[in-house]
Amino acid sequence: MRAYAIIAGAWIAVLWFFTFGVARFLFAVFPRERAGEITTALFPGYFLTTIALGTLASILLWLYRRDRLDAAALALQLAAVAAPAAILLLVTPAMAPHPPGTPGFARWHGISMALNLFSLIAAPAASLLVLGRRKE
Repeated sequence: MRAYAIIAGAWIAVLWFFTFGVARFLFAVFPRERAGEITTALFPGYFLTTIALGTLASILLWLYRRDRLDAAALALQLAAVAAPAAILLLVTPAMAPHPPGTPGFARWHGISMALNLFSLIAAPAASLLVLGRRKE
């Protein structure tokens, strides 16, 4: 279970650090257009990293699962992994033809933000379901 705690912790740290650290910093320091260009370059790597860490955490949880609560946490984790996968594979390509500042861009960007927010909440919630009741 220690390996799960480490990987899940890294996954959650990456989710929170990039969303509230890197992105906020970029938009505070650079002009909006430049910050958007930088995040456009960085976020595919962010999404791939979160997908990889979340998948590994889910595999470990599947191996360590003991009861229905672990199974529920696993389902929540898998949904938290599916969200950045959907952003990377579906939302980003749909957003690409729409320049920033247009209604199409705003709509797809809002969907992306909502999916990312879901992962920000679901990943720690799933981990707390598992780790909050274990004494190992």
